[in-house]
Amino acid sequence: MFNIFKKKEKSVNQAEIKPKTILCIPGNWNDRTEIVTAIAENNMNDFIFAGMVLLNLKTNKGFELEIYERDDRMKDSFKFAGMVNRIPEDFLEKIDKHKFVVYLSAETGDLKSAKEIAEAGNAILKSGGTGIKVETTGKAFTKEHWTELLTDFKESNLYQMYVLDSISDGKGTTYTCGMHNLGLKDSIVYNEEFQESVNLLSVFGYYQLIDKPKIQSGQTFSTDMDSPVFEINEERNQPNIGDELFENPYGMWKLERKASR
Repeated sequence: MFNIFKKKEKSVNQAEIKPKTILCIPGNWNDRTEIVTAIAENNMNDFIFAGMVLLNLKTNKGFELEIYERDDRMKDSFKFAGMVNRIPEDFLEKIDKHKFVVYLSAETGDLKSAKEIAEAGNAILKSGGTGIKVETTGKAFTKEHWTELLTDFKESNLYQMYVLDSISDGKGTTYTCGMHNLGLKDSIVYNEEFQESVNLLSVFGYYQLIDKPKIQSGQTFSTDMDSPVFEINEERNQPNIGDELFENPYGMWKLERKASR
């Protein structure tokens, strides 16, 4: 039965809704039993898979785990999502040989939970996963790259893992995607040169992640003392609005260059 009151309540409290982060991990397992066994053998005392849940034995945090058979689109998906990280062709060939795909998902929306599901994803990589793609960003990694970011972990690594900051419409608009995985707003820049826009978005993104400022509309930001000043305001029409994977429930910042006096 359609509950209009429940639907309305969701709309009002949209900012309170925790986003769900989804990780895609293809592998060359022969069957589901092999996946379950590999997780147990390669993550002793750390993770166990039971039912549809991957459980972190140290934190008692659970992650939804779903197993699917081979997806013929996987190579092209990783090729597109891996452009920023320049994943090599030989890696894509390994992806193309996968037999099963593991999808991990959990509510995130803060740095701690983003790291937790990243570690859960790494447990699957240790168990025979070939590579990993953040479905809720559209960014792919080799097994070695993802593991390195967690082994030599700094909080700022979460930006590399979960955020794309070079998305362009080809008409002077550049924006980020994936900040919702970290509980932060994405950002957008209009009518600026592409590489300068990417640099601005990157510095602004790391600033939010590392310094954790309380940003308000009307404040200004600059990458350094000699660079242009940008005014920060809310962008009501984010490019990914309505997209279940990419829309940011926290919103989006718009950075507009202030006129020189």
